[in-house]
Amino acid sequence: MNKYKILFSVFITLLGLKSISAQQVYSSQFYAMPIYLNPALTGNSDYNIRAGVNYRNQWNSVTTPFVSQAAYVDGKLGFPYLGASWLGVGGVIFTDKAGTGGLKTNQVMLTTSLNKSLNKGNTLFFHGGLGVELVNKSVDYNKLVFGDQWDGEIFGDPTEELPETQSLFYLDISLGGAVTYFRAKTKYFFGVAVSHINQPNESFYEITNNLKRSYNFHGGLETKLSPRIYIKPQFLYKDEVLNTEFMLGANCSMEAGKKGLILYYGLWYRNKEDIIPTVGFLKKRFKFILSYDVDVSALKTTSASKGGLEISLTYNYNYSNSRDLKRLERKKKSKKLGTKAISCPKFTNED
Repeated sequence: MNKYKILFSVFITLLGLKSISAQQVYSSQFYAMPIYLNPALTGNSDYNIRAGVNYRNQWNSVTTPFVSQAAYVDGKLGFPYLGASWLGVGGVIFTDKAGTGGLKTNQVMLTTSLNKSLNKGNTLFFHGGLGVELVNKSVDYNKLVFGDQWDGEIFGDPTEELPETQSLFYLDISLGGAVTYFRAKTKYFFGVAVSHINQPNESFYEITNNLKRSYNFHGGLETKLSPRIYIKPQFLYKDEVLNTEFMLGANCSMEAGKKGLILYYGLWYRNKEDIIPTVGFLKKRFKFILSYDVDVSALKTTSASKGGLEISLTYNYNYSNSRDLKRLERKKKSKKLGTKAISCPKFTNED
């Protein structure tokens, strides 16, 4: 079986695992947390090391806000026998507090990936990834009101419906695959990720509540419109239990002056729910993106069209490995590849 048949088989396997899926917290800046979106994207960037933080505040105008915070770091590990291919390693810390009940979710995930060149020109790459996650969920029952506390006029009677525990832990496993293709001035990419492979039990009661598998389909392209302007349209389709989400939009980057400042602006749409403008900038390896969800759903009257504020900060870094640089110089590629330790194609300074 040749490498193209292997690539096709991996994607079919991921799709073949499909069942009803489980709902997850979503992010309007899904592209700013790549290894949380898909473990196959671990180490899949133009840089040796990449790190980022993300903050989201949602539904502040309707109820107690849903607040999410996350941080991640990933990098590349190149070895001489891998040639233009490399390994990726990374980790994510995620915390979320939802609503008046104080439902908290804390997650720590470790990810790894194999990023394999599929042709001699190094223009086609396959990325396969694995994520192993420890999840803790907790709830403050003192902030909840149960049905047996209602006496017909007020809520005040003590409840007898308290679950067995206020905190639970479980392991969650995710798999992902992605393809990147470079052609002329354009980079194309597509990926599939499957969460809850092991369908862990998530229940505060004695009954079993196995999470159903959740699916992310994502992709897009990045192309050069002019010497100073790039555009990157992308899409995300999430298939979850009793719910699907579709996002479509694009971010543009534009060089501003000669001082290394790059400006970002974009517009996104979440199906029948939000219109999401974005603005930001990149300076000295730091990229800052701010987005705001303008609610256009059936709840817009209640929410006053206010949805969620989201902020991301990303830092990219390249280190130089003298042994690899000497090897690249011997191959007369140092001029093309610069000081990168891994000989994978460089496209833009955005990722």
